[in-house]
Amino acid sequence: MPESTPTPVPETRYRIVCYELEADEQITIFDETARGFIAVTGTIAQDGTMHGAGTHAGPLALRKRLARLIADDEQLAS
Repeated sequence: MPESTPTPVPETRYRIVCYELEADEQITIFDETARGFIAVTGTIAQDGTMHGAGTHAGPLALRKRLARLIADDEQLAS
């Protein structure tokens, strides 16, 4: 009896959608699907304290590369 070829496991992908909310309007500013992501949100309160939340998923090597891209972003550095 011939060996059966194993069925490949589908790659996990993530869809990230970000909306800008102002008054009664909701505008999509980001809508992407990929194999990994890093997402962080934050708010600076009136007293100057920052509150935020974040999460990430995907292969470790990809997340490390994404983190380096964020750390090296010139727009964030200025």
